[in-house]
Amino acid sequence: MDTEHTLRLLIVEESRNDAEALANILRNAGQASRLTYAADLENLVAELDKQIPDLILCATGLEEISLSAVAELLQQREIDAALIAIGESGDEASIIEAMREGAADLCSYDMPEHLQLVVKRELSQAQTSQSAHNYEARFHESEKRARMLMESSRDAIAYVHEGMHIFANSSYLEMFGFDDLEEIEGTPIMDMVAPVDHAEFKSFLRNYSKNGEQQGKLKTHGQLPDGKTFRAEMEFTAASIDGEPCTQIIIRSQATASAELEQKLKYLSKQDVLTGLFNRQYFMEELELAVTDALSGSAPAAILYLLMDNFKDIKDNLGIGTADMVINDIAGLLRDHTAEDDIVARFGDHSFTVLRRDCDPESILKFGEELRHIVEEHIADVEGQSITTTCSIGMSVVAESTPSAHEVISRADLACEVARSSGGNKVHLHNPVVDEKIGKERDQQMHALIKNALEQNQFQLFFQPIVSLQGNAGENYEVLLRMHSNEGEHILPSQFLPLAEQTGQITEIDRWVIRQAIHSLAEHRASGVNTQFFIKVAAASLLDEDLVQFVNDCLQENRLPGDALTFEITEKHAAQQLKHAKRFVKTLQELHCRTALEHFGTSPNSFQLLKHLPVDFLKIDGSFIHNLASDSDNQAVVKSILDTAKSMNKQVIAEYVQDAHSLAVLWQSGIQFIQGNFLQEPSEALDYDFSGEIA
Repeated sequence: MDTEHTLRLLIVEESRNDAEALANILRNAGQASRLTYAADLENLVAELDKQIPDLILCATGLEEISLSAVAELLQQREIDAALIAIGESGDEASIIEAMREGAADLCSYDMPEHLQLVVKRELSQAQTSQSAHNYEARFHESEKRARMLMESSRDAIAYVHEGMHIFANSSYLEMFGFDDLEEIEGTPIMDMVAPVDHAEFKSFLRNYSKNGEQQGKLKTHGQLPDGKTFRAEMEFTAASIDGEPCTQIIIRSQATASAELEQKLKYLSKQDVLTGLFNRQYFMEELELAVTDALSGSAPAAILYLLMDNFKDIKDNLGIGTADMVINDIAGLLRDHTAEDDIVARFGDHSFTVLRRDCDPESILKFGEELRHIVEEHIADVEGQSITTTCSIGMSVVAESTPSAHEVISRADLACEVARSSGGNKVHLHNPVVDEKIGKERDQQMHALIKNALEQNQFQLFFQPIVSLQGNAGENYEVLLRMHSNEGEHILPSQFLPLAEQTGQITEIDRWVIRQAIHSLAEHRASGVNTQFFIKVAAASLLDEDLVQFVNDCLQENRLPGDALTFEITEKHAAQQLKHAKRFVKTLQELHCRTALEHFGTSPNSFQLLKHLPVDFLKIDGSFIHNLASDSDNQAVVKSILDTAKSMNKQVIAEYVQDAHSLAVLWQSGIQFIQGNFLQEPSEALDYDFSGEIA
């Protein structure tokens, strides 16, 4: 046994004395152990909340808890600790039955040496499994980071096996005029080299392969699809993909780097524009590292998810400008009352997250209560008004058994919902048994609401104007969605669409919106106005091969021309489903419908995406419009996007315009369209005055 490691031993037995007797059997074999004891399911849950054990011994035939119940609980919590059954008999039938119920083995009370050997075997297997798991996690993390770096690289990178392409990044595809990786797979690398250099290139490859070199460089001339050549340096490095040996080739053009990409790099940031805290993306990157560290056996970390309780009331009654100032105050409180090593981020509109390393459940609970009290006591003074707010705080621990960063966030969010639904101004640490039950109940209620809304037409369309700054005639509205609760209140999409995506209801919702929007637009245009609708499409709908036909059927039924509609795809979803997005855009063009990329500018490869998707509009992400008048980085983003759009003959829309100062900058920039609450909040009526001046 591992005599240097103190075993975290959990024993499920009727009495403490029986548990101590089993622990002494292991101690007599030289295994130091720290015993925790549980006599029933409630005690077991409490002990697992405190600490994940290395090994669990469970007596069979207990009245309060069964062996199968213990195994089921461990499975629910994804705890990999070995479970060994302890029984009166160790015969073959009993062993088989115990293993069927989930135990790794069965040992009898009267054979202590057998128990010692089984424990030694299980601990050895657990150590081997943990090491393999750690290496696998590190490998996948390194592979993911390498792939991200390669995809965002300005250098053209390809992987070649026996002279044929097997992979290439976006820069490489763009350089040689390919739209998809599939088009280049199996293509000889020789095709990318100017014919005049073929002999020299072949000679270099022969020597490189023959000598078994790990690296090599060659100055040559690349050949573009139009026959033009360029001076290039090719760097060869031995590599592997999926365990198969290959060669990585980096082609660096001697020409000056693209001005578009240079500008793009300037405004890539890890900070939230409004608060100066870290942004959501950077927080998730750090959380993923914390999860990887936990898998490697580092000290556990914990996260805190803080949600402002009355933000909607503040925004609705006092305006978004005042609400932003309160958000800034909360951000300042978090900045002042967190440790230097904490990762503090603005995670959503009115939610914040804190990642604290080397932190146990007791410490994060105490920290959460301190922050709750600080927020409750704070009085925000905004233009002579005294504003108070409270918050609900959920917490989750990052430990060895944590499956992923997204699961940590989900657990903290669910814990926050428990605190909020209990009246708010409370803290709650994630409890798998309690929170899972509450989460399932909440999801079931929302699922039923969505199903009922689809069957009983309890969704409602809202509209927000998209206004031209260049004097273009015509009316444009974005179509938005609300759902009615059982009490008749409006439920925002952010509250029900994520679940609809999980349950597959999102495609039904998209079809409902399209059908109702086309019908409403046809009725509105009957009065002689040239109104056009912008309609959002979810990622799952891009996979629906019959959706475009459905759009065509609705257009025909309502006698509406296709150019009255523009369909919006988020940049993130388009990049993830590029092949399906291309098909969707091209088939919509056959109906004369237009398309737009929404939340544009948020990824490192935004400009490259336009090479593949011939969309008509770009909607600049709202994070770049916020505080536009005072933020030079955001101004650089907007200018870069406008310059690129102009060169590609695309129109640009600025979404989330909230103030006159930003509007003035946008007008001077020459942008074509704007949208946001400064013009008009989403409304049930199509009543915006497009003929009036924007003030």
